[in-house]
Amino acid sequence: MVIPEDVLAARDSTLGRVIAPEMARWPSRATEYPIWGLLRIVMAQQVSTSVACRMADRVRAAYPDLTKAQPPTIPDVDALYSMGMTRQRAECCVNVIRNSDAILGKVSTGQQWEDALAGIRGIGPWTIAVFRIMVLREPDVLPHGDVGLERAITNVYRRRRNVERLAENWRPFRSVACWYLWRTLGNEQLG
Repeated sequence: MVIPEDVLAARDSTLGRVIAPEMARWPSRATEYPIWGLLRIVMAQQVSTSVACRMADRVRAAYPDLTKAQPPTIPDVDALYSMGMTRQRAECCVNVIRNSDAILGKVSTGQQWEDALAGIRGIGPWTIAVFRIMVLREPDVLPHGDVGLERAITNVYRRRRNVERLAENWRPFRSVACWYLWRTLGNEQLG
């Protein structure tokens, strides 16, 4: 069995030094209802992870059925806005919830998540990439333009690096590398 951490450490000694002391390991299997995970990632757009986690906790407390595969109570945009989301982010979350059955139906018939979510305003490439890493646990995704990842790389490698070029060495475990690098920032984790 291939162990992603071993592959990454062998290919990138700097990253290996990040991985070695880490007690937590990349969780390679999805553990949450994907629609709830997607909502959490939408909440995390352009805010710190601690703010995003607190916001998700408030939403989960008010609407616990959003975390399960059952017909959800659809919150109203104003309710989500009052929990700290921007109006646009709240509208995006409501649209995802309203369309959750259709989205999951498309995915269950083989459509890619990117295609199933196409047309939902507020979900772009970054959201999809982070969702695929933190919720679906796909091992080889790189979130282009992620400010936190760029900051972690600068801290760990002691200078700015071209993220795409550096990440080529991490294939087929770019998600795993990102997960470990994000952890170096000391933030509460999105997943």
